[in-house]
Amino acid sequence: MVRPLLLLVVPLSLLGSSLASADFYSHRYGGLSLQSTALDPVCSRSRGFVEGLNREQQSAEFTGCSDIGTGVKIYAGWRWSPLMAVEADFRQTATATSSFYVSNPQFSYINVKDRITTRMGNAFFVGHFPVSGSGLSFFGKIGGGFWLSQLRSRQSGEAIAILQLEDGSLQSIGIPFDGTYSQNTSGFHWGYGAGVSYQIKDRWSLRAEWELFPEVGSDELSGEYQVESASLGWSVHF
Repeated sequence: MVRPLLLLVVPLSLLGSSLASADFYSHRYGGLSLQSTALDPVCSRSRGFVEGLNREQQSAEFTGCSDIGTGVKIYAGWRWSPLMAVEADFRQTATATSSFYVSNPQFSYINVKDRITTRMGNAFFVGHFPVSGSGLSFFGKIGGGFWLSQLRSRQSGEAIAILQLEDGSLQSIGIPFDGTYSQNTSGFHWGYGAGVSYQIKDRWSLRAEWELFPEVGSDELSGEYQVESASLGWSVHF
């Protein structure tokens, strides 16, 4: 029984090695991806904050919000075998915006427009599962990195001032104002994702992937949120 078993093992081992060597991969690669990004729950949290401003002598109205949009990332990696790689990227996510209106006895109105910009740098371990002879390679990734966020807020409106005239009567006047301020903060995060790449030519490939970063942002700005993205990228191998 030893000889038949050997006759089976040798062809199978040769087949396995030929499949691995036939799969497309390159030791180094780089590329650019366009992303559709969602920052959740930025809008729902903003709406809750504005609703909490309503009280007996003050009214607040939530006038708009967007936490979904496009982003871009550049990436580079080293794939030392058909199954394993390391990868780093730098990206800018969608810009989240929100606006609301407040009125009370001290202010005829206040218009507030907030904008949150987030940039991220990441490093991943990537595991590949190449499909032999098809040019396809499925992959999963896990890693972490740093985020940099900026809150830029513009506030405009009219303040009410009470003046006492010479005859002792009181008169209210409106004082317009318009100003902006910004605040920056940073931190660390972790994330994971999955996708598929497809060989086009010897040095080029397309990739589609989904990624999730559960813990981005801080209470110093608008609270913690998650960044979820779907992207399509173009890679060059060298």
